[in-house]
Amino acid sequence: MKEQSTKELLDLLLSRLNIDANNPMMALKRQWMEIIGSDIAIHCRLSDIKGKTAIIETDHSTYSSLILLRKQQIIRNMARLYPELKVTQLQIRIKPPVS
Repeated sequence: MKEQSTKELLDLLLSRLNIDANNPMMALKRQWMEIIGSDIAIHCRLSDIKGKTAIIETDHSTYSSLILLRKQQIIRNMARLYPELKVTQLQIRIKPPVS
């Protein structure tokens, strides 16, 4: 059996899930750690983009505060990597993990 690269496996998984890998929203989610910062990336996720607003869910209010402190930097990172999304605002929602 031929060994597959990580990219090949990811492409296969995305195609089986009917997810368009060229969709900027999906690409943005793949680069989430670079956009938001590795220290808080595991505590939040990009939920949606509505208009020019990125909706971010966090698992605790502390991370919501950190995101607000980095708001301009996050928006700049999104604009640099995905200018076609035209994100200019962030909306943050707290969704604690289910226990």
